[in-house]
Amino acid sequence: MYHLNNLPGALPNEKLIGVYRRHPITILGLIIAFCVILALPFAAYLMLKVFRNEYFQNQQLMAVFIMFGGLFFLFVIMFIYQNFLDYWLDMWIVTNQRIINIEQNGLFSRTTSELRLYRVQDVTAKVTGFVQTMLDYGMVYVQTAGEKEYFTFEDVHHPNQISKQILELAEFDRKEHLEEAMETAAETTIEKEDALREKMAAHIEP
Repeated sequence: MYHLNNLPGALPNEKLIGVYRRHPITILGLIIAFCVILALPFAAYLMLKVFRNEYFQNQQLMAVFIMFGGLFFLFVIMFIYQNFLDYWLDMWIVTNQRIINIEQNGLFSRTTSELRLYRVQDVTAKVTGFVQTMLDYGMVYVQTAGEKEYFTFEDVHHPNQISKQILELAEFDRKEHLEEAMETAAETTIEKEDALREKMAAHIEP
C-alpha cells in the first residue's frame, strides 16, 4: 500500500484517500503474448528434434542455438519487465487536497503532475463496451480550471465511484479554501482598521 510519507511534496494535514492503477485485465494481452513468445523456442526445438535431429550432433550449431536462445529470452524478459513497470508504476493518487498523476515512461523516465482539488470543475466517468461494463472499469476525466484541461485516470476499477468521490472531496476542499480566504480577508480588514485608528490617534494628540 502506498504510504502518505512517500507522497511527492506532502502538504500539511494531507490525508491519503486512494491509490489507483489500471485494471489488471489491461495487461492480459501482454501476458498472452509473453506465453506465446516463450513457447516459440521450445516449439522450434521440438521441430528440429523431429525433422533435423542431425543438427544436435553438431557442437558448433548447438553453441549457436544456445547463444541465440539466451539472447532471445533476455530480450523477452526485458520487454515484459518494461511493460510491467509501465503498468505498475503508472498511478493516480487522490488525497483530501489534491490529485497526483504519476506516469512511467520507459525504464528511467517518470512524469509527475498534480492538481489541487479546489480547482476541479467537473469529473466524468466513461465505461465503454461489454468487457468494461462487466468488469466495471473505464476512464475518469477530471476537468480543471488550469492550463491542462483534463486529468485522465486510464482504465481504473470502479470509475463511477472514483468520480463521485473526487467531486465530493473537491466540494469540501473549495469550502475550506473559501473559509480560509474569508478569514484572511477579515484579519486584513482588522489590521487596516487598527492601523487607521493609530494614525488618527497620532493626529488628534496635542
